[in-house]
Amino acid sequence: MGRAPCCDKTNVRKGAWSSEEDAKLKDYIEKYGTGGNWIALPQKIGLNRCGKSCRLRWLNYLRPDIKHGGFSEEEDLIICSLYVSIGSRWSTIAAQLPGRTDNDIKNRYSRRSYSKGAKNLRPLGFPVQARIAKRALL
Repeated sequence: MGRAPCCDKTNVRKGAWSSEEDAKLKDYIEKYGTGGNWIALPQKIGLNRCGKSCRLRWLNYLRPDIKHGGFSEEEDLIICSLYVSIGSRWSTIAAQLPGRTDNDIKNRYSRRSYSKGAKNLRPLGFPVQARIAKRALL
């Protein structure tokens, strides 16, 4: 036996979010908060989205304290050095970089560090200082 579905999957909209949907979600949460119940939130707002989709959209894209745009060299060094010391604990690494989400950091690390299809996963894109720091820890 499994868990009951969180929403009616046949009536839920999938795919890219429109700017109107973003505005509805952002306005509602800024005015009333989440209320702790993401499952009920889409019905209250009038969105044909799953509660999980709304939660992820808010946490990863719409929160006002999220930093959008490129990473600085200092942030890259922090990501690399923390990855070397604690591994792929993305939320722990994100806690050290205010305004960055764990998903954003994971994507940054994956994009910058490894070539596509590399079997041995050798670091490529991070600055030389980070690679030297990694060697010193080993």
